[in-house]
Amino acid sequence: MDRANILDVLKALMQERFDVKPEGLHGQTRQNDIGIDSILLVDLMLDIESKLDFTFENMDLPRNPSLDEIVDLIEANMERSGS
Repeated sequence: MDRANILDVLKALMQERFDVKPEGLHGQTRQNDIGIDSILLVDLMLDIESKLDFTFENMDLPRNPSLDEIVDLIEANMERSGS
């Protein structure tokens, strides 16, 4: 799965869970811009695992990550798991 598809999945999940319009989201959108706390972000990451059928080996994100940083983490973990 390429980067653009992962970002699309991430946007769709954010719309489902937090009622955030995907048109307003882009790679530089940060966690605080969306208004979600770190607990909700962890829940979102678990949803991503289910949706993309892989398991995070590492969920190490910087404070207030951007969507691009989340996509980077997803890509790295998908490569490790062979997805």
